[in-house]
Amino acid sequence: MVNTNSEHGPDCTCGCHDHDHKHAHDHDHGHQHDHVAEREVECRWGTAVLESHVHDQAATVSATIRARSSSAATFEVLVEALKSVAQHVESAGGIVGHIKAYARAGDSFVHASATDAQHEPSCEGDASLPLGPEVYCQLVAIALLIDLEQLEQIVVDALN
Repeated sequence: MVNTNSEHGPDCTCGCHDHDHKHAHDHDHGHQHDHVAEREVECRWGTAVLESHVHDQAATVSATIRARSSSAATFEVLVEALKSVAQHVESAGGIVGHIKAYARAGDSFVHASATDAQHEPSCEGDASLPLGPEVYCQLVAIALLIDLEQLEQIVVDALN
């Protein structure tokens, strides 16, 4: 889950923190979160902490990634990961809801977005931004008609 409330002002309208409440209480909000699983995985250029859950029948996997200082990776690896996730979700019979990636280092910010495998992801910012331990980056994949564990594996594979 993207939770960046502390990084934006209270009047921010970016939308990345519109769904910030917890669902550990007993009353119904009209939608369903299944168990949220979190685990750390190694990828070829860093470490990713994955959070996975089902929300209203949509599988959602969020990967917060820390690149190693020895990595020569740039944000372009995340753009390629978006393409890979979209392609594999559709190949598995799923529907891409939305796949996003972003990275921030100081005042530098870049993000990319994909909604299917047929189109190139849109990208705003400098995709050649080098990734390293001081760069906060995240990839979020939301898909329908696909098993949560399968989507998680697709994301892990795309990061490798």
